[in-house]
Amino acid sequence: MILQETSATGSGSWTARSSTSYLGGKSYSSGSKGASLTWTFTGRSASWVVSRASTSGQAYVYVDGVKVGTVDLKSSTTLYRQAIWTKTWSAGAKHTVKIVVVGTSGRPTVTTDGLVYLK
Repeated sequence: MILQETSATGSGSWTARSSTSYLGGKSYSSGSKGASLTWTFTGRSASWVVSRASTSGQAYVYVDGVKVGTVDLKSSTTLYRQAIWTKTWSAGAKHTVKIVVVGTSGRPTVTTDGLVYLK
């Protein structure tokens, strides 16, 4: 299942963009430190899908309220629909995944295509 950004709970400033290059045809971008998106779903595996470029920044990833890592989206070439982070659980259950823009100096922008999960 694909969860678009429109199904996420967001805070801060996000800009919507439409293109066939994006997963589901749409992406959200933010360069605002602390801007966040939270998805809630019931499943056993989840992947955060992003677009990457040389100017892309970093994001914190939280699962069920716990920070699990920092992801760097920087890439020497522009890449779309990239599963940059994945988490698997032993059984399907209700989970939340939250991403928070770090606001990396010189390259703050995070572009997210959505969350893909398996029931």
